[in-house]
Amino acid sequence: MEVLVTGANGFIGSHVCETLAARGHNVHAMVQPGTPLGNLRGMPIASVRPADLRNSAALEAACAGVEVLFHLAARVTDYGPRRAFEAVNEEGTRRLCAAARRSRRIVYMSTLAVHGFRGHRGSDETAPRDARTEYGRSKAGGEDAVRASGLEAVVVRPGLFPFGPRDRTSFFPLAAALEGGRVALIDGGSALLSTAYAPNLALGMALAGESPAAAGRTYVIGDGSPLTWREIFDRICAKLGCPPPRRSFPSALVLPAASLLEWMFLLADVRKPPPITRYRIGLLRGDFYFESARARDELGFVPPVGFEEALERTVAWYREVRPRP
Repeated sequence: MEVLVTGANGFIGSHVCETLAARGHNVHAMVQPGTPLGNLRGMPIASVRPADLRNSAALEAACAGVEVLFHLAARVTDYGPRRAFEAVNEEGTRRLCAAARRSRRIVYMSTLAVHGFRGHRGSDETAPRDARTEYGRSKAGGEDAVRASGLEAVVVRPGLFPFGPRDRTSFFPLAAALEGGRVALIDGGSALLSTAYAPNLALGMALAGESPAAAGRTYVIGDGSPLTWREIFDRICAKLGCPPPRRSFPSALVLPAASLLEWMFLLADVRKPPPITRYRIGLLRGDFYFESARARDELGFVPPVGFEEALERTVAWYREVRPRP
């Protein structure tokens, strides 16, 4: 197929490009103009198509001749004003769908945050959407946009903790903070969650784009094994060779503090996020484990890489790219 990946030079986008190319598809990479292309180095990319989700003309050009779109470009952060999220994740998605009106299918990368952090042990795609953050609400709006587009819409919600090589946004700073002893647990780190190793997730995305049965469906793509935050931190630290975090704070204390800090930062018009946010505390305080049984049964998705091997590969990448003392 002729496929377009938006956000192609990002962490997960680059893995999706790599997987699609390995499966024989002709991959076109849509990138934010002016952003680095290092993550795509060495991949058989058919074309690089710079385009901004706020520019309809550029999107028309990027979508030319494309059969299936994999839409990953988004504003992904845990802090910021509602308008900033809406402009990219909702309006940008609607603009992309309009530009892709001659295409057949769009596979939309959403988030489990559309469900809200209310505690999930073995939930699935049928759980009600109940987003409580601006990011989660905007991604729910993006889901609605692709479903109303007239294209074959497939929604993918990754496990709560995506990780893997090239992850400079999440895993790299987490590993550095663990090595520096700057990580604390919330409520003992006992909350369950689902992980998503990037190459596993990329395979799930590819299957969602290829399978005729996927049209109109929503899938959770995760690694399949429930883990607690404490277990994840312990295993990362074991591979890094540093002591695991043992300090813990009650969420009943930290959540109001995060709310107060966000209010103060917004009032002072501070652009960077505060040191703790309600989104981060929400991730850490309650169970958030979702099953991927539908993807297994309908797409034949089985994660090819287990968690331990995935973590080994990711830590090896981190050791290669981290600055030396």
